[in-house]
Amino acid sequence: MEKSSSKLAKLFVERENPELIVEPCIGKVIIAPPELTISIWDGEVILTPNKLYLNDRLHADYTREFKLTGEILDIVINAISQNIEGGPGPHKHDHGTIEGTGKIEIKGTIVNTDTLKVGDYVKVCPCEDGQKWFIDSKFRAVVEG
Repeated sequence: MEKSSSKLAKLFVERENPELIVEPCIGKVIIAPPELTISIWDGEVILTPNKLYLNDRLHADYTREFKLTGEILDIVINAISQNIEGGPGPHKHDHGTIEGTGKIEIKGTIVNTDTLKVGDYVKVCPCEDGQKWFIDSKFRAVVEG
């Protein structure tokens, strides 16, 4: 015959919550940065800013240097100059149209001016047993709805 303490222990084990499986999933932005808040699992869990790490490229002030080299396939420039100093008063000179092709080399800086918005879908990946979450990219549904 089974002891009462063993029966009680079995009851406690049966009532324990099953271990939550935490894996990458799709989240939906419900509050935009800087107070970024993400809803996952159809709203069952809300991830607040203190639990989130956002990919640097998704920040509104993300800055990156770039260099671009290539070929200009087609260019049309309508050249007009203005003379607002000297002469018989302000006037314009129409220099006509310049067309052509050629090579190009540009270097500069790209600065993001936007970030995540309410309703955006993001990929969220857990770490630290679901206590912290990485947001690494924004996605669009192939078919809305």
